Amino acid sequence: MKRLLALILLCLASCTTPSQSLKNMYANSLREREGGSVFDTLGDRYQANQERRLALVRQYLAEEEVQSSDDYLYAGALLSTSPYEEDLIAAQMSGLKAAEMGEDRGFRVAAESIDRYAMHVGKPQRYGTQFYYVEVIEKWRLYPVDPRTTDAERKAMGIEPLAELLERTELLNEKIR
Repeated sequence: MKRLLALILLCLASCTTPSQSLKNMYANSLREREGGSVFDTLGDRYQANQERRLALVRQYLAEEEVQSSDDYLYAGALLSTSPYEEDLIAAQMSGLKAAEMGEDRGFRVAAESIDRYAMHVGKPQRYGTQFYYVEVIEKWRLYPVDPRTTDAERKAMGIEPLAELLERTELLNEKIR
């Protein structure tokens, strides 16, 4: 009986549902990123941890274990950090699914994934969520934005108007002076 109780307690401590796992992975990813500065690379440890997280998210999606709006939100947010095009597409789809299920933050996840994908393939971003640092001039820049995207479209995806995004660039540059 004691052994069974010990096994149950062990499982309760370590066994998590996909929903709990996704939420925990997202929180751990944020916690690990908060430790550095925007000028530091995140390091091999973070990269290895993130790759393990991404592999598990891919597995959950493949096995259809992602069920709730929160699941799709966290899956999309994690995948949006990936350097792989197929993950960025899956992140967009997960964000949109979260939004479809009532989680409005899913729109932003989708927008950020769309913009990261555009950067990855060398095209202008659509919404304006991606910035980059130019070391030679020591300044932040908003990655080029498709001028056909309107502020109304940005608003629908939970993104600020273009003027505010440009102001954010200036604020980033003021912080480094």
